[in-house]
Amino acid sequence: MYSFPKCVLLALLSCAPLSAIAQSDAAPMSPNSPLDPVATAATKAKLTELRDAFVQQAKSAGAGCSLDTPRIEITDVPSFGNYDPASNTLRISAWSLLKADQKKFFFHLAGPDADDEAAHRVFDRGTYSWVIVHELGHWWQACNASTQNNSHYQHEYDANRIAAAYWREHNPTLLQELTAGFTHILNGAPNPVPPGQTLEDYFNVNYEALAHSAHYVWFQARMVTDVSAEDPPPTFADALLHSSTKMK
Repeated sequence: MYSFPKCVLLALLSCAPLSAIAQSDAAPMSPNSPLDPVATAATKAKLTELRDAFVQQAKSAGAGCSLDTPRIEITDVPSFGNYDPASNTLRISAWSLLKADQKKFFFHLAGPDADDEAAHRVFDRGTYSWVIVHELGHWWQACNASTQNNSHYQHEYDANRIAAAYWREHNPTLLQELTAGFTHILNGAPNPVPPGQTLEDYFNVNYEALAHSAHYVWFQARMVTDVSAEDPPPTFADALLHSSTKMK
């Protein structure tokens, strides 16, 4: 299962220190609220429209796809979003499903005197733009058996590359804003790769431990800034059809 860690999204939206994100991740959570049928239907319609646009454009790129369009499930996902290849399902969270401490964090991100609507918008921006398209990138990878032997780093790098290429064509301003957030994260955190080791090798060897640590934020930020800096930038079709050769 491919999951977008919660600490990455929170760090991206807040530009907060990684130590603060890690502490927020570990904080005790209070019970969440049930799904509101009306709000859930509206969210699912919005995500379905984005999913269908992505899938249609991806399939028109020319490469074959062995999977149907992924099913969308609105449910409580600790990482806010993930793709499960076994069931071909994109699982995405919803504002009403966030626990009290999670919502409190988004109120903080929305600024002083933020109301529920403002905090909700911050959540939507990260989850329903970057996270879902990143996970759709993992769906596309699952479509193509040729990607299954890729390393963990290549797998994540290319999902970010696909997401960046998609938003570059559909909403370049959004991509610029998201890249600026990742750049802020990268510049504000120390490089966790020990001297004498390569970025990719260290990530691959330590993937399981890194995926649950604050250091994972640094690697995701590095990947996004690298894919955003490619010159010339890949088109969405190029990102789908070709593995990156510009990893650093």
